[in-house]
Amino acid sequence: MVRAIYAFAGLLLCVLVSAQPGALRSLYPERLHDDVEVLRSALHEAHPDPYRYHTKSELDALIDAVRDSIRAPMSVVEFSRALHPIFQAVGDAHCHAEWPVDMAAELRTRVPLIPLQVRMLPEGVFVEDELKGFRSIPVGSRIISINDRPIDEVVQALVSTVVADGANRTYAERLVEREFPQRYHTYIEDASAFKVAYRTPAKENGEQTVFAMTGTDIARTRKPNGASLLPWGSTFDPEVGVMWISMRTLDADSMGLAGQRPDRFLNAILAEANKHKARTMVFDVRGAGGRELAMAELVFSAIAKTPFKVLEDLHVRSIAPPQQRPSLVFPEAHYASADSRFLSASQGTYGLPTTDSRLAEHEPMERAFAGKVYVVCDGYTRDAAAAFVMMARRTRRARIIGEEVGSNAFGFTGGPEWLVTAPASGMRYHIPLLKYVPAGRGEGPLDRGEQPNHEAYQTPAALARGKDSVRNSLLEMIRELE
Repeated sequence: MVRAIYAFAGLLLCVLVSAQPGALRSLYPERLHDDVEVLRSALHEAHPDPYRYHTKSELDALIDAVRDSIRAPMSVVEFSRALHPIFQAVGDAHCHAEWPVDMAAELRTRVPLIPLQVRMLPEGVFVEDELKGFRSIPVGSRIISINDRPIDEVVQALVSTVVADGANRTYAERLVEREFPQRYHTYIEDASAFKVAYRTPAKENGEQTVFAMTGTDIARTRKPNGASLLPWGSTFDPEVGVMWISMRTLDADSMGLAGQRPDRFLNAILAEANKHKARTMVFDVRGAGGRELAMAELVFSAIAKTPFKVLEDLHVRSIAPPQQRPSLVFPEAHYASADSRFLSASQGTYGLPTTDSRLAEHEPMERAFAGKVYVVCDGYTRDAAAAFVMMARRTRRARIIGEEVGSNAFGFTGGPEWLVTAPASGMRYHIPLLKYVPAGRGEGPLDRGEQPNHEAYQTPAALARGKDSVRNSLLEMIRELE
């Protein structure tokens, strides 16, 4: 196993570093070795589940291999690629490296980006929008190549840069979709023009050169959507008695900034459903996240029929404040009471006592909806939204439509975190402190997300027409069942 890890680390490092031979080399190996050791120390000290897929000795052997492979000066991008096998071995989407502050700002605002928004579907990669403000490439066109690079090779290269929970590829694809311009610039090429070969929805081949734009320029061309930007919204279809509830996030702070109160919204929805005698509710949580699992509890209580649990267990590894150092920002509030809340468990971890309220059963809302429920999710449904999906499926309260969720079905991290800045590269290591073990029994592989009852994807034809085929198909199915 250790020999295989060494070989994998060396091969991936060689492949990735050679992808951009012209990259500026400025960080010296000796200093980067220190940055690797900073990561090693943080993982062992604070990560709640670092040895899930590899033993401690195997992880250390891999870290040794990565450190020893750094023998020449590197750019920040090359160093991040060198670190990637370590994060992949931990297998936690919340444990990852972020660009230095100045580089992240540069990517967001000033570097030339390919102005395309893409959608990855089972049939291929399609143009969802052209971010220049006009459409020289028809929406819904399947991309064949960019600057003569086959799109399959581009996608594989970009997906391989994402740290996901275990072997969850769907999350990686959805993240690449969202960050395609920035990731293409960083990992594929720095170009001012992009020759895009494509096939239109009418089955005609075409080729178009699109010119790079900065993130600032792209933002100027985008028109705000007004009320549709609200985190939560709902519509009622009286013909089939369906209440469709869209939840773009389960983050309470984001909702507060938008002026929405989750409890008031849910109470209003329940009152409206009762008034219109709604027979079915659909919760659309595609793309939704949120670190506080209390939000998952609140949403599920609106449809629960019996008492329910959100968590079976919750683990931490670090209960005492770490030594203060300039490179580390840690959540003081977490440590204020951690030593009194957590009990010693096994393998250096600590868990909550069974009497803790977070492990208790919760009651349904007084007027909880009693009709049929469907939940629509995708690979970017994660954290609190993923926990909601898990409860809905495992209690058989709802049918799950879409893709596997982005958080692991058998345990995922979140909550407060360490933010460790590597001294030489400026890379910022995110080290989560909590591991959640969801209540109920998950199905499917141990290294994947909660699986849907019915897989469903957007179709190329619907993409070209600006329609949501998942929504339309689900409503049609509900209509036929009534």
